[in-house]
Amino acid sequence: MTGFGTILFLVGIGVLIYGLISFRKKKWPRRKTQIVIISSILAIFIGSAIVPSEKEEASTEKPKQEKKTKKVTVEPLLKAEKTFKTTDDGAIVVEGKTNPGAEVTLDFIDNPDATATADEDGKFSLRVNELDRAQDAVLSITIDGKTKEQTLSLEMSPGYTKKLADKAEAERVAAEKAEAERVERERVAAEEKRIADEKAAAEKRTADAKAAAEKAAAEKKAAEAKRAEAKRSAPKPDTSNKQGEMVYITATGKKYHYDQNCRGLNNSNGETAVTIAEAKSRNLSLCKFEQ
Repeated sequence: MTGFGTILFLVGIGVLIYGLISFRKKKWPRRKTQIVIISSILAIFIGSAIVPSEKEEASTEKPKQEKKTKKVTVEPLLKAEKTFKTTDDGAIVVEGKTNPGAEVTLDFIDNPDATATADEDGKFSLRVNELDRAQDAVLSITIDGKTKEQTLSLEMSPGYTKKLADKAEAERVAAEKAEAERVERERVAAEEKRIADEKAAAEKRTADAKAAAEKAAAEKKAAEAKRAEAKRSAPKPDTSNKQGEMVYITATGKKYHYDQNCRGLNNSNGETAVTIAEAKSRNLSLCKFEQ
């Protein structure tokens, strides 16, 4: 649509041309012609001033927006039983139907999650081996960013329940046996240690006694050697005229002794001092250690 400024501009030009033609043909008086020419010039001026603003307004008009095609999202479908039971080997298979290509997840609390992708018919199958106990799990179907969930109850078959009980009993028996063997090993080790300690103590006592005996024997031998040396170096007593000289005898001994410390008296229970004449009258002879 043409704007008002454009119309005014065109009308002004037309009137100006018509006024000039009329003035040349002298149809109008001079005064009227001047008014027409001035009016047409003003119309042209005003119209030319309005036209740019109209163009600017036209240029700022927003083009009509094309209609957007709305993206259609697929709602997740989920068809599956709510209760599944294991086989006697402990395996459990969760099957169902959903949208073709949907991501399927079986979410456990304390078992690794199982995942699968639905086939072109929307069928899916998830297998879990050796389920350790009856429990609930969440089956999730995700497609086009939307997720649908369903809680499943996973039960144990009687055969697998018995198999788990037998396994637990076998483990208990094995643990008790291992503990008994450990205790027996510790008892045997303690007994062996006790015997070894007693043997070592007895050997030590024997070694100490032997060392003490050897020491005593060495000391006795040294004392005897010392006495023998002293006897050899000492002058022998003159018994020719010493009938009244005192000697030492024992109650049961057959020898008399000049020296009360003679080793022939080491095992006596006591000595008696008598004269040599009395000792000889009892048929006692001089100790061989003093001869």
